[in-house]
Amino acid sequence: MKKSKFFIVLCIYLFIVIMFTGCISVKMDVKKNGSCETTYTIDLSQVGGMVSKNDVKDTIEDSIEGINNSAGKKIAKLKSFKEDKKKETITAVISISDINKMNDGSFFGTVKEYKKNDGRGLNNLMDKKEKDIDEDKVSNKLHVVYFPLTGTNEFGLIETTVKVPGTIKYLTNGAELEKKNTALFDGEQVLVVFKKGGGFPLWLLLIIIGVILYSVLKKKKTSPSVNFVASTPASFTTPSQDNPQESTSVQNTYENNQSEL
Repeated sequence: MKKSKFFIVLCIYLFIVIMFTGCISVKMDVKKNGSCETTYTIDLSQVGGMVSKNDVKDTIEDSIEGINNSAGKKIAKLKSFKEDKKKETITAVISISDINKMNDGSFFGTVKEYKKNDGRGLNNLMDKKEKDIDEDKVSNKLHVVYFPLTGTNEFGLIETTVKVPGTIKYLTNGAELEKKNTALFDGEQVLVVFKKGGGFPLWLLLIIIGVILYSVLKKKKTSPSVNFVASTPASFTTPSQDNPQESTSVQNTYENNQSEL
């Protein structure tokens, strides 16, 4: 009976894998606070009408309920669910407030913390030039994001794109680096090691500093100059050279004062 039940489950699983191969893409946008927004795009044209919009929505809602039950609180929610009848696709966006609370092995944090939690996959990394990297050379100060999607990815069921809040340094062997902060996984374990980015872009900071300096210099050039004129006290007024009589009078007064002394 147990063997028969196992065989039935296995057949159903393989049927689902074959039916859905290549028709699901996942884009995960990991935020710097450890939250994540995941966009699922499902191509219904490849399943021959065997799956409806309601089937997909029910499955996603059940998955979200399972995540929240596992976490013991509400950390996952369905942000949007849209059907494009022309393209025969369904797009669902799910937000996770804390990756580490999913309790399925998913992880976000430093390499040091990941090692303490017996994190897997650090011995199967490559750098941006696709060269193998030793686990010992991976700095403990770098950050890691890991998602245990191996059960589906190993059959090519899901193509997963992961965007991280920083610059990717290492990723799972066989994955593809699309941008400095984005990697594509198609059959590989989803593991990214990255250098966490700052909260304020350097280029924007330089522009702001430049604008401030320009404003200060402009104000200095347009401000009026102040002229200070020193006036000679009246008691020390010098006799004018153009009035010889005034000069003689002053001289006589000085001589009279000297004679009295």
